[in-house]
Amino acid sequence: MRKQAGILTLISFLLAFSVYGQQDSTLTKIAGISFGTSIPKTDLEPAYKKPGTQMSASLQFIPNRWFNVGFWVSVGEVQAENRDVRFFDQGEFQINDFAKTNYQSLHVEPSIHLLKKPNYSIYLSQGFGFLRFSVFDRDNNDLASKLNSRDQGEDYSNFTVLLPTTLNAYYFLANDFGFQLRTGWLNPQTDYLDNISNFGNPENNDNLFILQFSLIKRFNFKTLEDEK
Repeated sequence: MRKQAGILTLISFLLAFSVYGQQDSTLTKIAGISFGTSIPKTDLEPAYKKPGTQMSASLQFIPNRWFNVGFWVSVGEVQAENRDVRFFDQGEFQINDFAKTNYQSLHVEPSIHLLKKPNYSIYLSQGFGFLRFSVFDRDNNDLASKLNSRDQGEDYSNFTVLLPTTLNAYYFLANDFGFQLRTGWLNPQTDYLDNISNFGNPENNDNLFILQFSLIKRFNFKTLEDEK
């Protein structure tokens, strides 16, 4: 999965920026603020069940009919819990049965439009960026520094690569204000969103499923070539 996502990201970047120089006479920019939910899948919670929150700000550039490039900044919080963990024999280790994860991310997102009309579009995006996260227990203690909550010698960074894959749709009103719906997976390249890996399933990374609603505003600018 990681290899396929990386290949798709590279292809998306090459396609998006190769057509940027062939832009139309009008460059469209879309600014937006997004609100929604993020649902974790971790070793503590191996299914997408417990919704958290995510807020984002975005700026998208549409150089021609079929491609656009967006920049996204997001913050969010999710929780995971598995009460069965507390019944394990934890003589040497104190494995956490609860995790609250705060995260911040920044990524660029090339997109291809599957359906494009003047006032609405459906498009697929494959991004690349970075995510910083912190994991806390019920008492708000930092779990990364609690070494006996993980296997001996098991340590991790709270900074990771992000490969988000999303499906998006927007619609604009006559005044260039509009709405956008966005859903997909953030695909962080870490297995420690809940502070657990070796004591769980170290073969699979944790993930975040998102569903967001955005308020957006469209701006149209004439290019320098068109003004000459």
